[in-house]
Amino acid sequence: MFGTFKATHSSLFGHCWAFFLPVYFLAAAVLDPGEVTNGDYLKFVLATRHAAPEYWVNGRIPAGKDNEPVVLVNFHDVNGYCRFVGRRLPTVDEWKSTCEAGKLKKRGDIWEWTSTDVDIGGQTYKVLCGPANTCDCSHRYLPQWKNEVKGFRCVQDQTPVTWLPVLLQGDVIL
Repeated sequence: MFGTFKATHSSLFGHCWAFFLPVYFLAAAVLDPGEVTNGDYLKFVLATRHAAPEYWVNGRIPAGKDNEPVVLVNFHDVNGYCRFVGRRLPTVDEWKSTCEAGKLKKRGDIWEWTSTDVDIGGQTYKVLCGPANTCDCSHRYLPQWKNEVKGFRCVQDQTPVTWLPVLLQGDVIL
């Protein structure tokens, strides 16, 4: 039953290796360098006719606020924006690990939406992380809620990297 044989390419790929070689997919996600700004969000509003945040006057960003994080947006608003730009909201684990690695720049003192759900009393809440220079992810908020200290950033999924073990030439022992 067990023995040594000289493998050929056809037998190698067609029979043995399909069962013995693991395939690893390493996926990476990169958080945007900063929170989404009013200026960024304006492009989304104009292109999709999505409602502007309540503090914008007649759909216009208040003077001098273009580069400040957009706030007064709920989970559905921010999820729509991230999809519009070809990204998604980060999970709490992605947000926290990036923050703890020191690679998270913050423009404002806001809590940031994540895609992570938490069940509290039969209702689904979302986890928010921040504010300021903390890596705190203890805030829970219903998806439809919004206020002046809730903003967000998106995450870009990178192309998965596939690793296949190096094919050795020579005898294969079974």
